[in-house]
Amino acid sequence: MGPDVVGPVRGPSNSFPLGSGRSDDHATAEFGPTPVSQLLDDATARTSEGRRWQRSYRRQVLAVDSIVVIAAVVLAQIGRFDLFGTESSGYVSWERATALSVGLALTWLVALGVLQSRDISLVGIGSEEYRRVVSATAWVFGLAAVTSLILQTQLSRGYLMIALPIGLVGLLAGRHAIRRNLAKKRLRGEFVTRVLILGKPEQAAVLCTSLDRSKEVGYSVAGVCIPDYDGAVGQQLITSSGALPILGDENSVEVALRLTGADALAVTAVEQLGHEKMRKLAWRLDSLGVDIIVVPGMTDIAGPRLKLRPIDNLPLFHIARPNHGGPSMYGKRAFDLIFGTAALAVLLPAMVITALAIKCDDGGPVFFRQDRVGQHGKLFRILKFRSMSVDAEIRKGAEQSKGGNAGVFFKSASDSRVTRVGRLIRATSVDELPQLFNVLGGSMSIVGPRPLVPGEGESVEDFVARRALVKPGITGLWQVSGRSDVSEEERIRLDHSYVDNWSCVQDLVIVWRTARAVLNRDGAY
Repeated sequence: MGPDVVGPVRGPSNSFPLGSGRSDDHATAEFGPTPVSQLLDDATARTSEGRRWQRSYRRQVLAVDSIVVIAAVVLAQIGRFDLFGTESSGYVSWERATALSVGLALTWLVALGVLQSRDISLVGIGSEEYRRVVSATAWVFGLAAVTSLILQTQLSRGYLMIALPIGLVGLLAGRHAIRRNLAKKRLRGEFVTRVLILGKPEQAAVLCTSLDRSKEVGYSVAGVCIPDYDGAVGQQLITSSGALPILGDENSVEVALRLTGADALAVTAVEQLGHEKMRKLAWRLDSLGVDIIVVPGMTDIAGPRLKLRPIDNLPLFHIARPNHGGPSMYGKRAFDLIFGTAALAVLLPAMVITALAIKCDDGGPVFFRQDRVGQHGKLFRILKFRSMSVDAEIRKGAEQSKGGNAGVFFKSASDSRVTRVGRLIRATSVDELPQLFNVLGGSMSIVGPRPLVPGEGESVEDFVARRALVKPGITGLWQVSGRSDVSEEERIRLDHSYVDNWSCVQDLVIVWRTARAVLNRDGAY
């Protein structure tokens, strides 16, 4: 079901005097109890506040970078040239070592700026910010090593080996701490970037949903302009994240930006506007100091798959095919074997205690075995700790009827078949640990879509076929996004997103987020 357009909007917070928006004369009118002059003053105040927090954030990041880099080179200099420096091991004078440290520190800070690691647009996109920090650090130390070799400056390898890990870990930890603090403030509605959307109602609704799911990114939608809009003044666009005021058509953008105090314009209607209008729109926004965000027609495509390849000054996005084979899959299998073996060795005592608890609880079997759908549609036998009564399969139909569940997946927080021990091991995800044997056997992976029961999900078009392109996993993208509390639609979307955008780095992030979710017991039952 698409978004609804209703109206009118009333009240001082979202009353905007715009119809088709073909003239700035609208800005002098009044609508409702609040004069437009006051709305403009409020919008100016919001814009000034937005720019202040951005400047403050940049200064904070620069300060943290400077402290970390200076600390890294000072510790490296003391550790290498003072504590371990001798004539026989390539002694360097204090003055020469200090000059080298100052040069390295300045080059490091400049590189972090040149690679735009402090770009405000990266706020909320942690992986890209961290990648740029790592890239800048790698370039600096590579350049330092090459320069030392060519100029014979006797820059100690021990010095670099101390400065590199300390500085890199410190930079990443500092950025993470700043981002966590900013995310907490954004969840409270502070330090947000106000966005005006220009697009059709359906496209605007999709963008609103995505921004609402990622509140820590800090985008707050102030309103929407609809191309060729000719509706009544003051109507609302109803989306899953709430009602938005409709502020006119594509000609209303400048007035709407001033009235809302928006810092950015998100355009989801590029095909409706055309190249010429988009170019003129970009020029107008540049004069207003407003950023422009262009939303492509494709959704759930990760950044590494998108490559910008301009042809004759026409920007073209090349979308790489999903990575479902080749050498990278050998890396994934190696990670499964190493991590699975280590996890099994560490968790074996907990698994033994769990097995004894299950046996003592009701005397039934310790393990639960069931056929599941694996990679390429092949069936395999999954192994879990039994968390339900022995007759759980017989009572499944009655439990579904009692719960009134008619969805694609069935899982209930009040399932009467779950045993006393079962509730505990489900809440802590201990019931999943025997699947490590499936991982070592090759039928599952540490990270991937959850394995489906045969016949499950077949009502959703392309769902089972797409998931079968990769191995099912013990944990996955939807589990770290809310576990059992995730809606069916969101679970399907996240599974598709993982299959289409899998990478080794993403797997490591999911494993880390899984540990946090388990410790917090988020959405487990």
